[in-house]
Amino acid sequence: MLMKFELQMRANSAKLPARNAKAPLCALSLIHISGTMSLPFFSKLRNKKAHLKLVQQELQKVRDEIARQTEDFEPYVRDYMRQVCRGQGKMLRPGLVLLTAAATGGIRNEHITFAALLEMIHMASLIHDDVLDKADTRRDQPTPNSLWGNELAVLLGDTMLAQAIVMGTEIGGSKFCRKMAVAMRDLCQGEVEQSTRLWDMDMSRAEYYEVIRKKTATLFAVAMSGAAYLQGLDDEMVEHLNRMGTLLGISYQIYDDCLDLTGTDESAGKTLGTDAEKGKLTLPIFFLMESSSEDVADFVRGAIERHEEIDYSALRHTDAFSEAIKLSVDEGLARNEEAREVLWLLPDTPARKALAEMTYRLDEMLRDCCG
Repeated sequence: MLMKFELQMRANSAKLPARNAKAPLCALSLIHISGTMSLPFFSKLRNKKAHLKLVQQELQKVRDEIARQTEDFEPYVRDYMRQVCRGQGKMLRPGLVLLTAAATGGIRNEHITFAALLEMIHMASLIHDDVLDKADTRRDQPTPNSLWGNELAVLLGDTMLAQAIVMGTEIGGSKFCRKMAVAMRDLCQGEVEQSTRLWDMDMSRAEYYEVIRKKTATLFAVAMSGAAYLQGLDDEMVEHLNRMGTLLGISYQIYDDCLDLTGTDESAGKTLGTDAEKGKLTLPIFFLMESSSEDVADFVRGAIERHEEIDYSALRHTDAFSEAIKLSVDEGLARNEEAREVLWLLPDTPARKALAEMTYRLDEMLRDCCG
């Protein structure tokens, strides 16, 4: 299977337009292809769920595997876990695992288990997030902390993380398990850093990007690189896909940061505005502090310096607010375009097109934040 994939890659690369010989495709210097190449190449379907239809049956297997895992817990834990796992969301990370696997040789049982454990890590991180943010709803359902209190919610999240580690030992060797452990460590470190940098005017935009790389993009990156690793691909290709996942994860967090300021609890299906309450410095807030409108910039900076909650809805009618959201959206769109360039390294398959459609869907989500 791997040899067939490598032959497909060579055949595929032979069909690609010529590239600058001075800019080789290597893992550490990400591809810089003309920005117009990927746009006409992919179909840009507008069906919001089109990108996951290709792996619909496999996603159901992932859901079934998560449900099966809940049965491994002791009776006094099992009922809680059943309720927690009932509220599965968009399944973006499992979708990335399955589409990457399908695009690089085919989906195997290990990929199903890997997708399930990755979603469980994500769900555990959301449980902890909701405790930190004092959120009452998630996916239109009450959060575990609102149902059972912070202490039990934290313990349930910890238990779910532990189960994910157990699952990882069943599908990979020590190198794979280390890869998963590093991902979980980075995720936790990102959350710790964010929590210790609240209201921090000394925080730079570069530091913001490093925080969101750890706390959000880590799972996107490991979804794609882990799927490739389980497929047996070489380190260079694994690194390319890791880079693509990182770019998509950063873009997704930018979208989430914009949504926190522009969306409503009802449309988002979760509690919004927690960034403003807790003093998190997100990309739109950086742009507001740097705004050419001195009134708005001084207002935002002054409130942050005084550790005062800001009612950003009062700024929505201002040009400065619109510009801050637009600039943030543009940063996300640029990363999506850069991520799409990696897809030229994969064989031309329906799975590659579906991965492209996923990036275009994220484009649309970002643009929707501009109103």
